[in-house]
Amino acid sequence: MKRRYFLSAISASAIFQAQISPAENGGIKGTSLFFKSPKQPLIDIQASTGFFNHFEPDEMPEHLGTKVLRTPQVSLEENASLTMRNTNTDEYISIRPMTSLGLDHGELKRANYFMRDWRLNEVKKIDPNIILRLLEIQQGARRNGFNTDIQFLSGYRSAETNKILRQKTNGVAPNSLHIQAKAIDFFLPKVPVKESIRLAKAVGISGVGGYVNFVHIDSGRRRLWGTAT
Repeated sequence: MKRRYFLSAISASAIFQAQISPAENGGIKGTSLFFKSPKQPLIDIQASTGFFNHFEPDEMPEHLGTKVLRTPQVSLEENASLTMRNTNTDEYISIRPMTSLGLDHGELKRANYFMRDWRLNEVKKIDPNIILRLLEIQQGARRNGFNTDIQFLSGYRSAETNKILRQKTNGVAPNSLHIQAKAIDFFLPKVPVKESIRLAKAVGISGVGGYVNFVHIDSGRRRLWGTAT
């Protein structure tokens, strides 16, 4: 088992070095690829009181295509960079997912890696709508004086990881949209969760869940839960 992790780390490190630009050029930065452990985050926020104090409404596969989101209203005149810190790996990223010509797929690819299932180092394409909605939320917060990076908690989550989390807590949906790479969990430092929820609702996102210390957004069917109701 240890040998397998070691070989995987070597392989993943090679991919990481080939696809991610140096931090000083705007790439992802961190102390190492696997950091402290491939299974244990630097900040185990999932162990904090009330993290999954509300059930995430389950999202069956047949419902995934029933909601069409509006075109995100990203203001390119403002700071259009989405800046985030991954609380699990201590990585940092700054991307500009949209230009005057449309989506920047190179930047979105970097976001896919940043939002990977870090436990298995597995990458899946994140729904661009969710990434752009997160940028809209950050822009809205910036207009209110917020100038700190988004604290990213979870994006893509493999079915295996989702199963493990369900065994540890009773608030993880069997068919969570994290498995479909259509959901993001985050928080804004020093911004009340209620204000973060208000910003999320204002950008017209389909699913919004409010928890004690973070907000969930997704592109499933329209629904609210937790403190977002």
